[in-house]
Amino acid sequence: MRLLSLKEIQQRELTMLLLFSRFCKDHGLCCYLCGGTLLGAIRHKGFIPWDDDVDVMMPRPDYINLMEIWNTEKEGASPYKLISDMKGSLLRPFAKLIDTGTLVRDPYKEIETGLWIDILPVDGLPDDLGMVRKIYKKNEYYRAILKLSDCRLGAGKSMLRKYAKYLLKPMSRLYGVERCISRLNHCAQDYPFTQSRFVGVVSNGLYGAGERMPKSEFVKEALVTFEGHEFKAPSCWDSYLHGIYGDYMTLPPVNQRKTHNMTAFEI
Repeated sequence: MRLLSLKEIQQRELTMLLLFSRFCKDHGLCCYLCGGTLLGAIRHKGFIPWDDDVDVMMPRPDYINLMEIWNTEKEGASPYKLISDMKGSLLRPFAKLIDTGTLVRDPYKEIETGLWIDILPVDGLPDDLGMVRKIYKKNEYYRAILKLSDCRLGAGKSMLRKYAKYLLKPMSRLYGVERCISRLNHCAQDYPFTQSRFVGVVSNGLYGAGERMPKSEFVKEALVTFEGHEFKAPSCWDSYLHGIYGDYMTLPPVNQRKTHNMTAFEI
């Protein structure tokens, strides 16, 4: 195995993103850059210099269609593998496109995988902002259980975290990973995308109510530049980025520049 540099990681992920974007375009599927990848496109015209992953989002109907079409056309015929909760192979309420020619090791997680693109479903949200906050708050609880179920025992950034995992991980497994994913997906789809005035990434909404977007603006496409290539984003990208990052054009302090603490290899 050969250790990959951050630049090599980003280049492999860009190659994946270009293929995935083309696949979605060819099949009429809506796919937008989101999260840190969209922030990178706007602020840096490419990867955030210290970032090591790619995030995209899709309306739930397109997300479901993606699973069916990929299984028919690409499964077994591509160096990339699509895994998701729908296929019973990912312990998260979203999908990942995996580069099977790589291996990623994370000091804080048990499961090893390849480099990836996170593919996040976008669902409907209620008009009432108070209800939106309650939905995201409830989902925090289930996501915490999922995170604990995959943690590496004896690893942590403090002694308290290291030893707490020995108690909390068995409790998370007892509650049930599949149950958590089911609850997250059920909660996310309480308000169907097609019938809602507001939408957002709900099942894995890390930023709470700030993720909410008017659907009328979300469905309008904008083009953004990422590493010299054009990709799609929602027309409300500015309010979306403000909602999840605040003053997103200001660089965070060095000690707040987060990565996945991972080591990646070519195999």
